[in-house]
Amino acid sequence: MKASARLVAEALPDGSTRLTTLAGQAPLLLRQTDTDDETTTLPRVAGPVAAHETAPATQVHLVGGAAGPIGGDELHLGLHLGPGARVRVHSVAASLALPGPQPRESTFDITVRIEAGAALTWSPQPLIAAQGARHRTTVRVEMADDARLTWHEQTLLGRHRERPGSAATRLRVRRADRVLLDHTLAVGPHHPGSLGPAVAGTDRAGATTLIVDPAWTHVRPSDRITIDPRDDAHGAIAVLPLDGPAVLVSVLAPDALTLRRLLDPGPAW
Repeated sequence: MKASARLVAEALPDGSTRLTTLAGQAPLLLRQTDTDDETTTLPRVAGPVAAHETAPATQVHLVGGAAGPIGGDELHLGLHLGPGARVRVHSVAASLALPGPQPRESTFDITVRIEAGAALTWSPQPLIAAQGARHRTTVRVEMADDARLTWHEQTLLGRHRERPGSAATRLRVRRADRVLLDHTLAVGPHHPGSLGPAVAGTDRAGATTLIVDPAWTHVRPSDRITIDPRDDAHGAIAVLPLDGPAVLVSVLAPDALTLRRLLDPGPAW
């Protein structure tokens, strides 16, 4: 199956955001939803980045119009935020990557352009790589130097009591025509060594969050994010300041429930 979807947003004089293009093909269906319908969890952080999260934004949900992605599927999504536009993208449910009739991987290519003063939050439900699945997600982001971005993705290897599938994700972000981040994570039996102690070990759930905010331009890296995870939450969190007003947060956990507790542990953060 081949499918594509596209979202184009522009800012209005009153500060609100209008979607000028919202189109898709199953399984990539886009639906505008109420802005107070928050269905996903983002890491709680302390610092200047929190200010733009409460600004008015147009909210869109990805709705799976078909099963998959299935091995051999080719999916494409384009997002373009004009100057000053603010958009949050979530999903109605998790995506389940399944093996196809032929031993081929499924692919999901996402291209994003964020113009001056615009802000994008990307936070879908997790991708679950079922046993035998091979999936690859490639994300390419071009953003202005005063644009804001929160990119959050979660991956689960296998369903409950199921052997893991394989998933690879590449996130490449260019800010003001310079590379800010080029990060690739490939895990699962199709990627030798990835299930060993040097990468995932016994963990089967992971999350990556990239936060880019120009408010951090003159903030020391050590002061950008404060995290104090719960003592009883098994897993690991790594906070990596980048060369620019940005931070990459990586989380590993044994399962989806523990991952959620690490991402949203409540008052301990």
